[in-house]
This record gives sequence, structure tokens and C-alpha cells, in this order.
Amino acid sequence: MKSRNPKSEVRRNGVRLSVLLLAGVALGSARLHGAVEVYVTDYLASQDKSIRPLGGVRTNVARLFATPGEYEPVSFAVRADERVEPLFLTATDLSGPAGTIPKSNISVQSVEGFHGGDKDILMDLGHPWDMPAFQRELFWATVHVRAEAKPGEYKGEVTVTGGGKPVARLGLKLEVLPFQLEEPPFALGYNYSSPKDPRALAAHLQDMRAHGLTTVAPLYDFHLPVHDEDTTEFGEFIEAFRRAGFRQPLYFGTPMNLLMSELAGYGPVDGRRFQRKFLQVMRRLHVEAQRHGVPVVFSIADELTNQAIPGVRKGEILARLCYEELPEMAVTADMNGWLEVTTMAPFLNVATFNNGWDGIDHYNKGQRLINREFILELQHKTDAIPWFVNAGSDRFPFGFFFWKMAKYGVRGKVEWYYNLGQNERGTIVRTDGERIRPTLAYERSREGIDDLKYLVTLERRIATARPGGRGPAAVSRAEALLKRIADGIVDNWTAYTDRGETFPGDGFEVMSADKSAGLTHYQSVRRALAEAIMELPQAYSTP
Repeated sequence: MKSRNPKSEVRRNGVRLSVLLLAGVALGSARLHGAVEVYVTDYLASQDKSIRPLGGVRTNVARLFATPGEYEPVSFAVRADERVEPLFLTATDLSGPAGTIPKSNISVQSVEGFHGGDKDILMDLGHPWDMPAFQRELFWATVHVRAEAKPGEYKGEVTVTGGGKPVARLGLKLEVLPFQLEEPPFALGYNYSSPKDPRALAAHLQDMRAHGLTTVAPLYDFHLPVHDEDTTEFGEFIEAFRRAGFRQPLYFGTPMNLLMSELAGYGPVDGRRFQRKFLQVMRRLHVEAQRHGVPVVFSIADELTNQAIPGVRKGEILARLCYEELPEMAVTADMNGWLEVTTMAPFLNVATFNNGWDGIDHYNKGQRLINREFILELQHKTDAIPWFVNAGSDRFPFGFFFWKMAKYGVRGKVEWYYNLGQNERGTIVRTDGERIRPTLAYERSREGIDDLKYLVTLERRIATARPGGRGPAAVSRAEALLKRIADGIVDNWTAYTDRGETFPGDGFEVMSADKSAGLTHYQSVRRALAEAIMELPQAYSTP
């Protein structure tokens, strides 16, 4: 039997002691006070009390990358083992050799209940509060990188204080990339109700632009000149829309209320009295739009599939009327069934549709609409430009999936609903005058639009580099990356809503494991796009 070597035992004890000390340092970075822990989470995961650390690894350091002008979020959890009185969170400046991003550009918000799930909201922190023992609370920190920020590494933190003293911290490490994102050439927006308040309107439109939206779809609470000639509210909205920096066509959905309610009492849609009044109102609106020089698409009907065959017949009559009597106006309809779309689209400038349903008498026979085959068929048989409506308001439908469908001709997307009623279920933000509290879905839609911007930026750089033969190897790598991403997206929305498909799917990798370490699947795809962009010459900006 071997005797124990005291020196070996000392060395072993020393190793164990070193490991324990290192573990203590790592733990100490997350817990300055033994009672409070901070760890990074996945902001695409359900934001509830059971949330796990990002990638299953507990860390209190968030590694971010973004371009100048971009907003980039991180979500994190704070957990207390002991009661903390009072607790608060504050951000520091982000500093580095290239300069400083001030703490005023970092928004720290808590996840609070609203309409549940992805319709819960982010709220600014007010006053310090007492945090019970074993409580887990969820937060987001969103960094707005200044447009003039220089490329490089920036560091700072979100400090958790208890009784006014630091008890934990979330480290923020941000890489500012050396390029700016291009604006996507698509109309992306939400339905919108008039707040009847110019200052609130300006705040809402500014918020939409900050979230990457490129159009707005006014629907409820806007005056229609049915019993008068007053188009003032419409004109004022157009001017506010222009001032906010929107460049895509305005999607004016309010005229669909003519058929739904405003012209009740004017007889059937094929009657002379109804049609005369309808044309009069539409022409008044068109004249107002012409005064401001902003292109407007007018929606004339809403989901007539819900009224079965008679509803589709109404839609055909109204679309044909506009085609024959209002050729100067760009006209669409919000449609939700195969027969409705194929009947109305030949007379429309824009065909706006969701994935469709069978109708109450099943006359659509299971036909779905948001897929490659139908989109191509629609454009083959009609001149209508495809847009989507109510086709998902999360990251994927606004980003990678929309990009794939745009390859087949889709040019716009309108979702339900920015500010519905008195913050009713379905609204994407909670508003109180000029104050706006975003839902998780709304923040994720911005991330999707940013994904779209990375894709568009890379495509434009490829288009700039290819003719001059600049960087042929980098061009080939970039084209291969885009093809890899496109091939990983199923050309059918039903696959994601009904069949359980996900993106990125299992086994979908565009970066090596060491480069993607610490990144979500989405962020690893975005990082691959960023690296491809940086290899290519800058594209010429488009207005």
C-alpha cells in the first residue's frame, strides 16, 4: 500500500484551492453582495420567471455588436437570495479607445405584465423598490449606438444597487461595427389609430421610425369626408408622416370603413347611390393626398372572405368600380381568402393578404396564400403587387422570412396593431399620450427589421463589387452565405405556423463553433452577415 506524499497532497490541495478561488472570482463578478445574482438571458425566449441563462451558461457579461445608429438589446435576470431594501438598476457610460456612448443612450427597463406572453411590456424604472428573497425579476437593457459612434470596443455596465450600494453588475461589452445599415426598400408598418393629439402623433411616428418601420397604416378614428368635404385630418397626418422621415407609400386603411359602416344607408354596393357617394369620398381623399406629394395606397375592403361568397362578390364589384372610375388612385384591399384574392386582385394595384382560411362554407378548399407558388401565380395572372397583412409581428416574419418572400415579389407588410383603442388586446404598444411602452413582440419586430437591413446591405455591397471585379473571392463567399440562408428558409408560412418548423433549424450553422460561442442562433447568422459586409466595398446609398 502506497503512503501519501505530503507534497503531492499540498499540490492537490493547492489546485483545489485555486479552483475554488477562481470560482469565487467568477461568482463575485456576478454577486458583489452574496444575496444578488445577475445573468444574461435570451430575449427571444418566453420572458417569465422560469427563464434560463442564455445558452445554458450563467454569465453576467453581455457581448453585443451593432452598427452606428442601431438599437441592440440584451435581456437579463436579477435574483435575490435575501431581501434587498431598496433595489435599483442604473447604466454607466460605455467607453473605449474610440470614444464614449453616454448612459443616456442605454435604456434599462423591466418586463411587466400587460396582455401576456409576447404582449407583455417593457417599462422604464421609476423609484427604487424592495425585492423579496428568492425573487427573480426580468429586465432589458437596450443600447442605442449613436450615428456618429466610431468603430471599436466599448465597455460599461448596468449596476444593481441595494440600499444605495452596488450588490451586483451586468457587464456590457459592445463592438461598434465599421459600417452603417441600408434602409430596406420595402413598406413595413402597423395599423394605427388617430390619437387626436399632434404631440402624441409626432411621438408615435418617431417611435415607429426608431423601430425601423418604413410606413404606417392608419385605420381607426380618422375622419372620412362622407357628410362634409373636410380632409384636414388626413392632410395633417400626411405632413406628420413626411416630417417623421417615412419614405415608403402611406397605407391608408380607413376607406375600408366606407363599406363596413360609414356608407350604411346608401344601399347595396352595386347600387348607384352607394357608388356615387363612395367615388365622391375617395376623390376627396385623393385630392388631399396630391396636395402633399406623398404616395398613398388606399385600402377599400377588409377580409370579405368572412362574409362567404356574397362578401367576395361585394369585393369584386368594389374593386372593379375603382379600376374603372379611379385609375389615378393606387388601390388595395386587406384580404384573407384564396377566392377573394384571385377575384379582386385583377382590379387592384396592390394585393394585400394574409395566409388565408377556407371560409365558413369551405369554398377555398384549403388553399393557403403566403407561399412561393401562390405569390408567383398571382403575379403571373395579375399586375397587382403582393403585400402581406397580419402575417406575424415577431423577429422572423419581419426579417429573414420577409426577405425570402421579397425574392418572389412581395414589397410590403402591414401588421395589427400599434395602438388599438384604450390599449386593448392586440395592441403592440401601450400608449398614454406621448408615453410609449413597447411590448416584447414590438421590440423583436425591430430586431427582425434589423436582420432585413443586414441582408439588404450585403446584397447591395455584392451588387457594387461584382461589376468592377472587386474582391471576387469575397463576393463568392457572400453569395454562398446568402444562398445558405435562403435555402434554410421554407417557402411557405404554413410550415412555421402549423407544421412546427423553426428558423434557424436544427443543424443550420453559418459560422464555426468558436466564432459563434456565446451568440444565439439568430445572432450568429447576423454576425456572419456582418463579417461578409465588412469584406466588401461600400455600396452606394439609395434614397
